[in-house]
Amino acid sequence: MHASIPRTPSRLRQALLLTSLLATLVGCTPVGPDYRAPTPEVPANWIEADAIVPGSDQEGLRTWWRASQDPLLDQLVDQTLAHNQDLDIALARLRQARAERVQIAAAALPEVSIGFAGEAARGSEALGSQPGGQARTWHLGFDASWEPDLFGGTRRAVEAADAGIQALAEDRRALQVSLVAEVVSDYAGLRTAQQRLLIAQDNIRTLAEAERLAEQAQRSGLGTLADVTQARAEREMAEAQPPLLDADIAHFSHAIGVLAGGFPGDWRAALATPAPALPMPADLPLSLPSDVIRQRPDLRADERRLAAATAQIGVAEAQRFPSFRIPLGLGTSASVIHDLFSGASLAWSAAMQGSQSLYDGGRTRAGVTAAQANTDAVRRLYERDLRAALRDVEDALTAWNSERQRQVALQKAVADSHQAEQQATQLYARGLSAYLPVLVAQRSLNQARDTLALSQLAQRRGEIALYKALGAGGADNAPGVADHRNAAETTATR
Repeated sequence: MHASIPRTPSRLRQALLLTSLLATLVGCTPVGPDYRAPTPEVPANWIEADAIVPGSDQEGLRTWWRASQDPLLDQLVDQTLAHNQDLDIALARLRQARAERVQIAAAALPEVSIGFAGEAARGSEALGSQPGGQARTWHLGFDASWEPDLFGGTRRAVEAADAGIQALAEDRRALQVSLVAEVVSDYAGLRTAQQRLLIAQDNIRTLAEAERLAEQAQRSGLGTLADVTQARAEREMAEAQPPLLDADIAHFSHAIGVLAGGFPGDWRAALATPAPALPMPADLPLSLPSDVIRQRPDLRADERRLAAATAQIGVAEAQRFPSFRIPLGLGTSASVIHDLFSGASLAWSAAMQGSQSLYDGGRTRAGVTAAQANTDAVRRLYERDLRAALRDVEDALTAWNSERQRQVALQKAVADSHQAEQQATQLYARGLSAYLPVLVAQRSLNQARDTLALSQLAQRRGEIALYKALGAGGADNAPGVADHRNAAETTATR
């Protein structure tokens, strides 16, 4: 006994053959240009490279602030990277972009739906034919529809979405670089303000003593009222300095609290105790100009946006070609519900639909032209940002080196002022001089100390600006940010 093999209806075979052919065409190279990463020309070295001693620990770029060996600063940076609201917003934008990428990729896949329907009808008894007739119909079926990506428009759109996701991830890293630099700069400013406050208090005590000596000299007939008034005015001018420094300390403390993801007063108590200013490193991790392209996340983001813009040209090009759609249907229909699963109730349909615009007023051609122009603009933006990045490094090197040279003179001034103060004190102790020269020497020493503190802060900020210009501080391995980093970098490429 031979089993009979049912033959596939000719139309169904034709539809399957056409579908197979279209699936083969889908694998062809999509229209539009293939992206190639640019290789811009950059200078071979920095202008002031000879004045800088490059550091050897390039891995330390990621957590460069830890070289200060300040546990509180390390804690502040970790808190900022883990809880800053701007970073959370950037992470949410990444999740949104990944979801939108899934939506774009779904356009290349078939859409399948299932449907069930039941209907009961009764005819009018006033009709001459089958008066009052009744009928019931049940339907169960699957409907599928597929639009083949013959010319690669969807593939180019997915390519653009992937590049956009990568650009957003680099934007988040660039934000980390900026936030780390801002926290360290504010912390350095706070510690310097506290140091200057102590110097200002020393200066007030010195001027108060000078005022007392001037009053004593006036009473003894060795001084004048003008001397007393001048000494009082200098003391009062010095007393006007601490409130400004207190305001600076509060300002920096509030800024740090918000950067760390909290409220302005969250870290004020922890930062209230004065501590030494951040030490300057012995050398700087200076890299070559060509390395800046690799290290700076904002430049990597620009490059990814250029890739996305290039892919959009293919998306626009695909709009100029015909579009095809294949609707398929498979279902069962019966008057009795239990007959829905019988072979006799089976019904199917297959079709092929195609369309091509004959005239659209130049819309699609203009879309290609717009995409090409946008790509040119993004390329120019990348080139502009690259030059600005190199300028940032040069400016930071200039500021750091000039302040270092200035400090040579200021340190000598502090040393000489300290020596003058000691000599005046020794002469006074031997009875060879009045006490007023001691006070004058102390005041000069305090002024030199204050100027040196400001110069050290300026040099420290020049160093921070250099780390930022080099793209350091993304802190991929910093505690508390691993979960955020993994979530941000997950790109749906399936």
